[in-house]
Amino acid sequence: MKATFSAALLVLAISPWTSFAVDFSLPMSPHVTDEVFQETKDLCNKNVRKCWMLSYFKPSEPICASDQVTYNGECHLCSRILYENRTIVKMHDGECIYSGEDYGHN
Repeated sequence: MKATFSAALLVLAISPWTSFAVDFSLPMSPHVTDEVFQETKDLCNKNVRKCWMLSYFKPSEPICASDQVTYNGECHLCSRILYENRTIVKMHDGECIYSGEDYGHN
């Protein structure tokens, strides 16, 4: 009974945060341009702090990036852009039709 109460209390404590756990929007483009990449990078810098806490509570929807890799949401893509210096942008929501491996990317 005590364990059930503790679990219920934890769910109630986390529930308000999940309503705020919404991925932020990134511009979509079929090709990388300096303008779209800079806008993407600026939005990533502005919003990346939201990623670490909120992504634990609500899994993200997959997105396809210009390197033909499917990422686990905007936070994952921004991590690659900001911390791995990748020049990529979001192409569309959902999984990529062809994976990066099909194109020889890693």
